[in-house]
Amino acid sequence: MKTFYTTLFSFLAFATISMAQTQWELVKNKDGIKVFNRRIEGSKLKEFKANVIIKATVNDVVKVLSNPGNHDKFMYKAKKGSVEIVKKDSNGDFYTYMIIETPWPASNRDLVTKYHKEAPDKDGTIIINVSAVNNMKPEIRGNVRVESMKGYWKVTPLANNMVEVTHQAYSSPGGNVPDGLANSASVDAPFQMLESLRKLF
Repeated sequence: MKTFYTTLFSFLAFATISMAQTQWELVKNKDGIKVFNRRIEGSKLKEFKANVIIKATVNDVVKVLSNPGNHDKFMYKAKKGSVEIVKKDSNGDFYTYMIIETPWPASNRDLVTKYHKEAPDKDGTIIINVSAVNNMKPEIRGNVRVESMKGYWKVTPLANNMVEVTHQAYSSPGGNVPDGLANSASVDAPFQMLESLRKLF
């Protein structure tokens, strides 16, 4: 009986934590783009999730996301011409470097991002996982390296040659950036990225 209650308590505790971690708040709903935020336990910063419907095929969108040459066309505050390929792995993973223009008086940010494309789901959905990678490229004086970032791009097929694109991510900008400024980006960044991505089709 003791084991039963211990197991039950553990399950309920896990369920409570899981529910807390999945409580998204809709913070912007405009022009067909929805942006959600949620707080991360132990952090004052927010994670974002956003989605949009685009008239395109899954492969069309995945090609754009997988081509670093397109990234400064839709990545939030990406400095034009700053995106470069750092490394390509034999399994298809690739790593990019990018400079993020940050409002004065904060310094520009830069980061190295790993892209890993998963095999398509049964319905044709493709997920590209993204994460910050450290120690792959020397830090550049004047920029602050973003060392913590993790998320994904998900492209789901819909009827009539439409897809739903979902982008979810959490990052810490590093350096001395006010929480308010960082959290405002958790609304502006996903909205502007999906808005710009949609314009490419």
